[in-house]
Amino acid sequence: MDDAAVTGRLARALQDAPAPLQTPALVVDLDVVEANIAAVIARVGAPDRWRPHVKTVKQGKIIDLLLDAGVRSFKCATLAELDLVLARADARALSIDVLLAHPLPAAHVPALRYRARMHHAQCIALLADDPDHLAVLDRDGDDLGVWLDVDVGMHRTGSTPTVWKRWAWSHPRPRKLALVGLHGYEGHLGWNDRDAAFAAYDGLVDLAERIGDVAAIHTSGSHGFEHALAHPALARGPWRHEIGCGTLVLSDVASTAPAAAIGVRPAAFVATRVIARPGTDRITLDAGSKAVSPDRPPPSCRVLGHPGLQAERPSEEHLPVRVETGPAPARDELLWLVPDHVCTTVNLYREAIYVRGDRYVGTGPIEAAGRPGPWYGSGRA
Repeated sequence: MDDAAVTGRLARALQDAPAPLQTPALVVDLDVVEANIAAVIARVGAPDRWRPHVKTVKQGKIIDLLLDAGVRSFKCATLAELDLVLARADARALSIDVLLAHPLPAAHVPALRYRARMHHAQCIALLADDPDHLAVLDRDGDDLGVWLDVDVGMHRTGSTPTVWKRWAWSHPRPRKLALVGLHGYEGHLGWNDRDAAFAAYDGLVDLAERIGDVAAIHTSGSHGFEHALAHPALARGPWRHEIGCGTLVLSDVASTAPAAAIGVRPAAFVATRVIARPGTDRITLDAGSKAVSPDRPPPSCRVLGHPGLQAERPSEEHLPVRVETGPAPARDELLWLVPDHVCTTVNLYREAIYVRGDRYVGTGPIEAAGRPGPWYGSGRA
């Protein structure tokens, strides 16, 4: 479907909304979300090979769609995201497996154990950043699983395969934590970095073979999954190999290449209006860095259906746009932005507007957006 058809459908859908649209606003097409979920599952081969990262969607409505599609494993970065997934699974009496894929300070482990006790039908695991971190976590890790975080070249978290091999040779297995598998995120690599990705996967496979009794290997955001699926050894060991891409549930500009490869389309849009026309070749929208892709350099978004409009550096509430070709949109005209990074965009909103094609179907909370209070997750949550 071309951009003009998409903008037409979105505009028609909002004609049925109960009140005039207040911009900027996050609008999600649930039909496209369902199609994207189906496309990812078709590519990875089965729902149980996919562990989508919840940081992309952060809302129960879409977690429900993933559960509807048979997904039972999830990955999250915050306790609020973890609570959201656990609550949706409990409401359906479903058993799921959730990995908190963020190095956890020891002071937070009791909060995770509290959740494991409260949600006894669910499997909850955390990451060990290095052998010392693993030892600290293991002191209070009853009821929890653990994945070894392997640095495959991103140098953000985790330890190299060599460090973990030394640990395997010289240390006993965790006493309280249940060792689940290896987590190797190649987020520094792009769609065309196959050789570097294969080298990283070779290291993971070798480590798994050296350690033994590894139940799973987890790899791949939305830019590396094709490399992982093509690697000859990842899927042939005694372990389960799983993919972690979550961005493709909603898609964005940055994931255009991997999305196009499997038929995924943008499902989340920021509705915005023209609020100023400072010149014949410039307009300003009401969707600044507090509305779309705050972590990205310009252009932080694409103006859907207007290839002649180029987003420039935003301020907090304003998005300057250069008119390179074609007429400048009129004041108050409603435009649609595709975020360059959808995960950080969703995190800015408290509520989403839901459509299905050209039908408005309601709104819903983005329960895990933003940051909760400083005592959230203490065991009283």
